Amino acid sequence: MHGFGFSSEVFKTFPGVKIDLPFHGNSKLKSKSLRALAQEIALRIPNNSTVVGWSMGGTLALLLALLFPSKVKALLLIGATACFPCLWDRKNLKGFLLRLRKEKEKFLKEFRERAYPKPFDAKVELEGALELLEDYFSTDLRSYISHINKPILLLHGTEDPIVPLRGALELYNLSRRAKLITFAGGHFPENEAIILKVLKGLKYL
Repeated sequence: MHGFGFSSEVFKTFPGVKIDLPFHGNSKLKSKSLRALAQEIALRIPNNSTVVGWSMGGTLALLLALLFPSKVKALLLIGATACFPCLWDRKNLKGFLLRLRKEKEKFLKEFRERAYPKPFDAKVELEGALELLEDYFSTDLRSYISHINKPILLLHGTEDPIVPLRGALELYNLSRRAKLITFAGGHFPENEAIILKVLKGLKYL
């Protein structure tokens, strides 16, 4: 599951089911809250799935494991955190939403360049996507993490400008079954092979 402003195209070289989040790519999903979206996704994936989530998709994966544990065998979370709004001042979050509403595709392009190492162009219905983003900006799962009894592998860039490394460290400390692997880089690995390598290692956890 991808992050805000992108689509399942970021995982096109990966095996398995790719999901476009609501208002992103070719999504047929319509939920505007992460909790409702977790329910929609739970209906579409088999039991005991290894769930891969990047950024906002990582928080969504945590919700999925929490609310529908039979659906999740293990989690691989890239650039993810249990509480995104805990990492930024409220004025930063408000400013981000304001610029997105005002500058639309221009600011989205700027954000994509900061978040992803390659050129990216997929359609996003910003009005609906913004509602989902606002829910993400108010989601705090920290008090629930200890209830997720699944292996969690955290893959995080040491120079992540979107979800600072401390977000992954906090998640690691809150979980009983998490392992943290860092890579030199930003919000998404420049070399995607590292994700596939980590995915293969998940079966040994």
